[in-house]
Amino acid sequence: MSNIILKGSVVVISLMILVVLTLLGIMATRTASIDIRIAANEISYKRNFYVAEAGVFREALEIGRGNYPVTNISIAYELADQVGIKPGNDTLPGSDPVHKFSGIPYAFSVWYRGYYLPPSGYSVIHFSRYDYTVDVDTPAPDTVKVASRYYKIGPKASE
Repeated sequence: MSNIILKGSVVVISLMILVVLTLLGIMATRTASIDIRIAANEISYKRNFYVAEAGVFREALEIGRGNYPVTNISIAYELADQVGIKPGNDTLPGSDPVHKFSGIPYAFSVWYRGYYLPPSGYSVIHFSRYDYTVDVDTPAPDTVKVASRYYKIGPKASE
Protein backbone atom coordinates (compact mmCIF):
# COMPACT_ATOMS: atom_id res chain seq x y z
CA MET A 1 0.00 0.00 0.00
CA SER A 2 2.81 2.41 0.74
CA ASN A 3 4.13 1.81 -2.80
CA ILE A 4 0.84 2.99 -4.29
CA ILE A 5 0.81 6.13 -2.14
CA LEU A 6 4.43 6.84 -3.08
CA LYS A 7 3.74 6.39 -6.80
CA GLY A 8 0.71 8.68 -6.61
CA SER A 9 2.62 11.42 -4.78
CA VAL A 10 5.44 11.34 -7.38
CA VAL A 11 2.87 12.03 -10.11
CA VAL A 12 1.36 14.93 -8.13
CA ILE A 13 4.76 16.41 -7.34
CA SER A 14 5.81 16.07 -11.01
CA LEU A 15 2.65 17.85 -12.16
CA MET A 16 3.21 20.67 -9.65
CA ILE A 17 6.80 21.14 -10.83
CA LEU A 18 5.61 21.12 -14.45
CA VAL A 19 2.98 23.81 -13.69
CA VAL A 20 5.57 25.98 -11.92
CA LEU A 21 8.02 25.65 -14.83
CA THR A 22 5.26 26.48 -17.33
CA LEU A 23 4.33 29.62 -15.40
CA LEU A 24 7.99 30.67 -15.22
CA GLY A 25 8.29 30.20 -18.98
CA ILE A 26 5.18 32.30 -19.66
CA MET A 27 6.44 35.11 -17.40
CA ALA A 28 9.87 35.03 -19.09
CA THR A 29 8.37 35.38 -22.58
CA ARG A 30 6.12 38.26 -21.47
CA THR A 31 9.08 40.03 -19.89
CA ALA A 32 11.15 39.52 -23.05
CA SER A 33 8.42 40.90 -25.31
CA ILE A 34 8.02 43.99 -23.09
CA ASP A 35 11.80 44.51 -23.16
CA ILE A 36 11.78 44.29 -26.96
CA ARG A 37 9.06 46.95 -27.19
CA ILE A 38 10.96 49.21 -24.79
CA ALA A 39 14.14 48.79 -26.82
CA ALA A 40 12.31 49.67 -30.06
CA ASN A 41 11.04 52.90 -28.50
CA GLU A 42 14.48 53.67 -27.13
CA ILE A 43 16.08 53.28 -30.58
CA SER A 44 13.74 55.90 -32.06
CA TYR A 45 14.32 58.30 -29.18
CA LYS A 46 18.11 57.91 -29.28
CA ARG A 47 18.20 58.41 -33.06
CA ASN A 48 16.26 61.66 -32.72
CA PHE A 49 18.39 62.78 -29.79
CA TYR A 50 21.57 62.29 -31.81
CA VAL A 51 20.03 64.16 -34.78
CA ALA A 52 19.12 67.06 -32.46
CA GLU A 53 22.56 67.05 -30.86
CA ALA A 54 24.26 67.03 -34.27
CA GLY A 55 22.02 69.94 -35.27
CA VAL A 56 23.18 71.93 -32.24
CA PHE A 57 26.81 71.28 -33.14
CA ARG A 58 26.27 72.22 -36.79
CA GLU A 59 24.55 75.51 -35.92
CA ALA A 60 27.31 76.27 -33.39
CA LEU A 61 29.83 75.65 -36.18
CA GLU A 62 27.91 78.07 -38.42
CA ILE A 63 28.07 80.67 -35.61
CA GLY A 64 31.82 80.12 -35.34
CA ARG A 65 32.24 80.52 -39.11
CA GLY A 66 30.39 83.84 -38.97
CA ASN A 67 27.46 82.64 -41.10
CA TYR A 68 24.97 84.19 -38.68
CA PRO A 69 26.30 87.74 -38.42
CA VAL A 70 25.27 89.94 -35.52
CA THR A 71 24.22 93.40 -36.72
CA ASN A 72 23.36 94.93 -33.34
CA ILE A 73 25.44 93.81 -30.36
CA SER A 74 23.34 95.74 -27.83
CA ILE A 75 20.08 93.74 -28.00
CA ALA A 76 19.10 90.07 -27.98
CA TYR A 77 17.36 88.88 -31.16
CA GLU A 78 16.89 85.84 -33.39
CA LEU A 79 19.62 85.35 -35.99
CA ALA A 80 18.19 82.35 -37.86
CA ASP A 81 15.56 79.65 -37.74
CA GLN A 82 14.53 76.59 -39.71
CA VAL A 83 12.79 78.76 -42.32
CA GLY A 84 16.08 80.56 -42.97
CA ILE A 85 15.07 84.04 -41.89
CA LYS A 86 18.05 86.18 -41.07
CA PRO A 87 18.49 89.95 -41.05
CA GLY A 88 19.04 91.02 -44.66
CA ASN A 89 19.15 87.46 -45.99
CA ASP A 90 16.63 84.65 -46.27
CA THR A 91 18.90 81.72 -47.04
CA LEU A 92 20.70 79.40 -44.70
CA PRO A 93 24.37 78.44 -45.00
CA GLY A 94 25.12 75.20 -46.81
CA SER A 95 24.07 73.76 -50.14
CA ASP A 96 20.70 72.46 -48.92
CA PRO A 97 18.21 75.02 -47.57
CA VAL A 98 16.86 72.40 -45.13
CA HIS A 99 19.40 71.50 -42.47
CA LYS A 100 19.66 67.73 -41.96
CA PHE A 101 21.71 65.10 -40.23
CA SER A 102 21.79 61.54 -41.65
CA GLY A 103 19.00 62.58 -44.00
CA ILE A 104 16.69 63.59 -41.13
CA PRO A 105 15.71 67.29 -41.12
CA TYR A 106 15.64 69.22 -37.90
CA ALA A 107 14.07 72.51 -36.88
CA PHE A 108 16.27 75.05 -35.14
CA SER A 109 16.56 78.62 -33.95
CA VAL A 110 19.71 80.62 -33.24
CA TRP A 111 19.52 83.61 -30.91
CA TYR A 112 22.11 86.24 -30.10
CA ARG A 113 21.87 86.92 -26.34
CA GLY A 114 24.28 89.82 -25.91
CA TYR A 115 27.85 90.45 -24.87
CA TYR A 116 29.40 89.96 -21.46
CA LEU A 117 32.74 90.03 -19.71
CA PRO A 118 35.19 87.51 -21.17
CA PRO A 119 36.26 84.45 -19.15
CA SER A 120 39.34 84.60 -16.99
CA GLY A 121 42.57 84.69 -18.94
CA TYR A 122 41.26 87.29 -21.43
CA SER A 123 41.79 91.01 -21.10
CA VAL A 124 38.58 92.79 -20.10
CA ILE A 125 39.92 95.85 -21.88
CA HIS A 126 40.40 94.12 -25.26
CA PHE A 127 37.89 91.24 -25.38
CA SER A 128 34.17 90.51 -24.93
CA ARG A 129 32.17 87.30 -24.73
CA TYR A 130 29.28 87.02 -27.21
CA ASP A 131 26.53 84.61 -26.12
CA TYR A 132 24.23 82.59 -28.39
CA THR A 133 21.38 80.16 -27.74
CA VAL A 134 20.79 77.28 -30.16
CA ASP A 135 17.57 75.24 -29.90
CA VAL A 136 16.99 72.17 -32.11
CA ASP A 137 13.84 70.04 -32.46
CA THR A 138 13.48 66.79 -34.36
CA PRO A 139 10.32 65.97 -36.31
CA ALA A 140 7.29 64.22 -34.81
CA PRO A 141 6.22 61.68 -33.65
CA ASP A 142 9.29 61.20 -31.43
CA THR A 143 10.18 64.86 -30.97
CA VAL A 144 13.36 65.56 -29.05
CA LYS A 145 14.47 69.07 -28.14
CA VAL A 146 18.05 70.01 -27.33
CA ALA A 147 18.82 73.51 -26.10
CA SER A 148 22.31 74.87 -25.62
CA ARG A 149 24.19 78.06 -24.97
CA TYR A 150 27.44 78.99 -26.70
CA TYR A 151 29.77 81.90 -26.55
CA LYS A 152 32.52 83.31 -28.73
CA ILE A 153 35.39 85.47 -27.61
CA GLY A 154 36.05 88.50 -29.79
CA PRO A 155 37.24 92.09 -29.82
CA LYS A 156 35.81 94.35 -27.15
CA ALA A 157 32.19 95.30 -27.84
CA SER A 158 31.46 98.94 -28.38
CA GLU A 159 27.90 100.15 -28.22
